[in-house]
Amino acid sequence: MERRKGERYVVPEIYRKYITFKVKQGASDYADGALFDFSPNGIGIVSRYELPEESEIECLISVPKSLTQEIPFTAKIKYCIQDNPGEDYLIGAEIIQTRDKVWFALFSKVHDFIKERIGEIY
Repeated sequence: MERRKGERYVVPEIYRKYITFKVKQGASDYADGALFDFSPNGIGIVSRYELPEESEIECLISVPKSLTQEIPFTAKIKYCIQDNPGEDYLIGAEIIQTRDKVWFALFSKVHDFIKERIGEIY
């Protein structure tokens, strides 16, 4: 059931390689993940690791060819699903804190730019 209030931006696999997404693992290490979709209030990610529901995660997102700054935010896991054993997990999380709302909004615009220019500039 869709619960997001804002527009959802789907990140097709063809241009996930242009977006860097990391989830904090442990005290200071970040593990790579893949951004599946996002909205101003939530994200969908694909990860090799299972994350417990209702836990909070710290994330970094960037577009290295367009935005060199990593955008930090905190999210709360709402679901973590693995369709088949040995496969990645599909995780849905609510964004509960964005340290820099301007950069997060800018990321949305860059996402649209990549979508429009794929194959030309990227």
